[in-house]
Amino acid sequence: MRPITSALLIFALYMANEAQATQLMPVKINGLNKELEQEVRSVIAMPGSNSKSVEISEGRLGYYVNSLKLLVEDSLEPHGYYHAQVQTNLVRNQQEAVITIDIVLGEPVLVRQQNIKFEGSASNDRFMGFWLESFEPQIGDIFNHDIYETSKLDISQALLDRGYFDQDNTIHEVRVTRAENSADINLVWDSGIRYRFGDVRFEGNFLAPGLIEQLVGFEKGKYYSQSQIFRLHESLSKLNYFSSIEIIPDLENKQGDQVPVLVNLTEGKQNSYNTSLRYGTQTGAGIEFGMERRWINDKGHKFAFDVAWAQNEQSFLANYRIPAFAWLDGWYSFGIEARNEEYLSTPSRYIEAFANRSGEIRNWNLLASINIRRERFDEFIPDSNDAEPIDLYTTVLYPEFNAIWRSTTDLSFIQDGNAWYYQGRFGYELEESQAWFVQGYVKNKRIMSITEKDRLLLRGELGALWTENSEYFPPSLRFYAGGEQSIRGYGYKEIGDYVDGLNYGGQYLVVGSFEYEHQVLPKWAIASYVDFGDAFTNDFNINIGAGFGLRWRSPLGPVRFDLAYGFNGPNPGLAVYFNLGSDL
Repeated sequence: MRPITSALLIFALYMANEAQATQLMPVKINGLNKELEQEVRSVIAMPGSNSKSVEISEGRLGYYVNSLKLLVEDSLEPHGYYHAQVQTNLVRNQQEAVITIDIVLGEPVLVRQQNIKFEGSASNDRFMGFWLESFEPQIGDIFNHDIYETSKLDISQALLDRGYFDQDNTIHEVRVTRAENSADINLVWDSGIRYRFGDVRFEGNFLAPGLIEQLVGFEKGKYYSQSQIFRLHESLSKLNYFSSIEIIPDLENKQGDQVPVLVNLTEGKQNSYNTSLRYGTQTGAGIEFGMERRWINDKGHKFAFDVAWAQNEQSFLANYRIPAFAWLDGWYSFGIEARNEEYLSTPSRYIEAFANRSGEIRNWNLLASINIRRERFDEFIPDSNDAEPIDLYTTVLYPEFNAIWRSTTDLSFIQDGNAWYYQGRFGYELEESQAWFVQGYVKNKRIMSITEKDRLLLRGELGALWTENSEYFPPSLRFYAGGEQSIRGYGYKEIGDYVDGLNYGGQYLVVGSFEYEHQVLPKWAIASYVDFGDAFTNDFNINIGAGFGLRWRSPLGPVRFDLAYGFNGPNPGLAVYFNLGSDL
């Protein structure tokens, strides 16, 4: 009976020990930078290792304290620290316990030698040679396991992206000599041959043969490049015909040095609708409804319309588009637009018919169009007889050319980027003035990274209009300034030449902006800025607005909230802005 009694006694003591709960306070770690401390906390993964205290049994507490030293040492080795000295200390205060970990990192293991090379066709590929030269960690760097593995994966992926589908990492070894604090890297890839593009086969294509095939930007027999595949995927996505697009090299059917490309397409919904309620301090309450017929026939034609009504603004737009893929990714468009804006200092009422051709080439978005606009502008011409008010219209016929050039790597958050916007018009006023006109406009946006957390955003705009009779030139085509995309601190199109309380706009436009942005959290930043400029005909009077803003990198893109003050101009004072969209 004694063995049983002893066992029961041991069990009872164990259970009593387990029942005693201790409040374990957050673990304190000394001797590490913030990045390494976070890594250690994630690896040891013990209760109380983060910012909150927890209740823990005495049995579990003892286990963790005894295993901490080995856990911490193991967590530091992948970062190159093989000789770290770790001491743990447990301090009790009644029912509370605090664990302190003191760490001396010691000398890190450094990369002493690198033998990294390709065998096969990639050995003569200069592009792949750049990958070898940039392999990290470099000689003299701390041997970080994560960086090493990432570099290996990057090179293997780069080989696949270049068409080396038979590539194999035949040698991959690292010899760490602890006594000498050194690591020798030995890596060899057998790349095999570089494959070329074969035939492109479309599966699930419901459009007429030969239509979307025009979007294929590579020729059979050319060397395979994943960037060309990405370009085709982007072009197909912009069509909005398909709910899913998958483009893969058909490795099972490769022949010789050629690999076919398989494009799997899934038909999307033919019709899309949008309805929204909206409210603006100037436009008032309103509703908007739109519909798009994503394809009308197997030729890929599209039709869309949008109608919006608000208290101080009404608009209608109908647009018919025909694919134009043979030269540049783009469309032929034909449409009509009507707009009435009563909230502006210059009422705008017009109807316009247009035909245009759009396209993309490299970093350029291009649009050439022919437009005819009929606009009412009674307010700008004094009534000769108040008893007989006049209804005055102007009609202009003009071709227009727009070009946008962008250079950036990531539109969701741009560290460094540059964009140019060009617009040119040349036309004739058919009714009142019967005069020719020429109009030009250019805008540049520049984003520069100052530090990892600081950006400088610059913007400049210039515009000019030449015509023999500017009084009869349509008000909606004149230059104005003010608003979130122009000079903050002023209302939309508030700045221009005023006569008897009406904003006539200007024949010239000069606008500039300086903005400094500082990141305070991973997704949040604050900004300060100064905007300035004028829309004028004869005398340039600078209008200045300045303020502060909050920036959020949302899943949908950059969100900007601004509070600005206009120091002069027609209506100086505070203005609030909210905007969602790319910084360029």
